[in-house]
Amino acid sequence: MAVFAPLAAQERWLAIEGGTVFDGTGAVHENATVLVRGDRVERIGPAGQVEIPAGAQRIDASGKFLTPGFIDLHFHYSPGPHASIDGTGTDASPELPLLFLANGVTTLREMGQWIADNEDWLGTVEARELPAPRLLYSGPILDGFNTAYPTISRVLLDETDARMAANELMDRGATSLKVYFRLSLAQVAAVIEEADRRNVPVHGHLEIVDPVAAIRLGLDGIEHTRSLGRALVSPKRAEEFRQAVLRESIHRGAGGFALWAALDPAGPRADALIELMLERNVNLDGTLAVFEPEFSEEDRDVQWAAMRNMAALTVRYAKAGGPVTMGSHGVVANAPAGLAFQREMETHVEAGMTAAETLVAATRAGAEALRLTDRGTLAHGMLADIVLFDASPLEDIANARRVHAVILGGEVLDRDRLLATADGLVP
Repeated sequence: MAVFAPLAAQERWLAIEGGTVFDGTGAVHENATVLVRGDRVERIGPAGQVEIPAGAQRIDASGKFLTPGFIDLHFHYSPGPHASIDGTGTDASPELPLLFLANGVTTLREMGQWIADNEDWLGTVEARELPAPRLLYSGPILDGFNTAYPTISRVLLDETDARMAANELMDRGATSLKVYFRLSLAQVAAVIEEADRRNVPVHGHLEIVDPVAAIRLGLDGIEHTRSLGRALVSPKRAEEFRQAVLRESIHRGAGGFALWAALDPAGPRADALIELMLERNVNLDGTLAVFEPEFSEEDRDVQWAAMRNMAALTVRYAKAGGPVTMGSHGVVANAPAGLAFQREMETHVEAGMTAAETLVAATRAGAEALRLTDRGTLAHGMLADIVLFDASPLEDIANARRVHAVILGGEVLDRDRLLATADGLVP
């Protein structure tokens, strides 16, 4: 039987009792109690053996499965007057962060908007007295001339401008930076050098930037496994693809799928790339689900072949011990709005990662990639961002869609209100 202690003045306690706890490291605690003090985890221990202060809020988690809050490393939405990531205004909407939070994603790394627009969005949510996920910024895309997304890009003129832009974004609160595919290697190097001075990671959406050269310059992470294609084909084929994209960015679509459909994710080029990435501890954020066609679509054989090869390389890297994380991209073809992150996890399990490996990638690995030391696992002193599920994602990763409750900083959220008010939210 639990022993009750007096509730200290001004302290808020929460006890989540009797659930199965996946703590983010891969360890599972059966029939456990998670004790939360304020916004932090105080202790995890066997149910009935954890001292619970008198007056604590108590949740019966019998039959429930608990994980740390999910961390989405690659999120897009449209918080302000700019068009969405595809330039049309229809790809991602202002309500998405609330839908993600209601479905257990407590930290979002936004990967391509002006920081002021994100701040305005947070102000709107606060004014409506709604909880918001922990929103991290990379700021606008850092890209070269003829950028694919001009309204959400900071076009860099040269290396000096690259250094200036990197510092401006970090001064504004960017906790990571995103380099894009029309930059020169010299500009990529300049951004990395400035970010390294301030311990800020730089992740790259490369495609036609040489990934091997960028990794050797010190790039911390790869956004989209598709970014690695140039390193996996012959120099002639890589240059043909590069020239086609330089002429017209849209060639990245069909041309990129054709490139990936024909390459070998288990060949010697892939072996060499994986070895280099392991040596440099490069994070791989595959964003596989966003490249899937809808299941019902026909005549997509090339795209599915490309998907299989991207997934195979991602899993090879994970199985070799490389850091792999989960990034939803915001909206995907094969999941309802707000569940793209869950579909991303499913693609990795379908490709060969275990559910446990995938849950670590969705929690602890995400925190490590962003150099966050206060989240990603459930342990003493960590942020009490916790998700309760009605069934175990370890048994079936699809159960990650069956969210029962979300706790953010020790506060049990009203999921029904989040879901009801998300639709139609405008800044």
